[in-house]
Amino acid sequence: SLSPRKMGSHRAQVHSLLWRLLRTQKKVFRGDLPIQLKAREEIFSKFRENKSAPAEEVPNLIKEGIDADEFLLANVIQAEYNPDTGNYTQKIRPEHTREGDIPQGTPLERK
Repeated sequence: SLSPRKMGSHRAQVHSLLWRLLRTQKKVFRGDLPIQLKAREEIFSKFRENKSAPAEEVPNLIKEGIDADEFLLANVIQAEYNPDTGNYTQKIRPEHTREGDIPQGTPLERK
């Protein structure tokens, strides 16, 4: 994580964000170890890259991390190929549905 001297009062937030991102990548990429390892490597790389960031930049970096976490949860969908059918099966999580989405089973209008 970021250097304790540089992050001052943000130390707990930075530590919490690191663990939040690690939990999210584990959840989002469940069952795909190579991608999990790559995501984990990228998370640690970003934290190391910003280790010496000026204290005034830390809040923005925390916000970027939270935005990345929320993006992963809301937008990454795993799909598994079924060789018998030639189709992919999606693994939809509750985070993928939100107010305003078309409910499952709703027929689409054709124009």
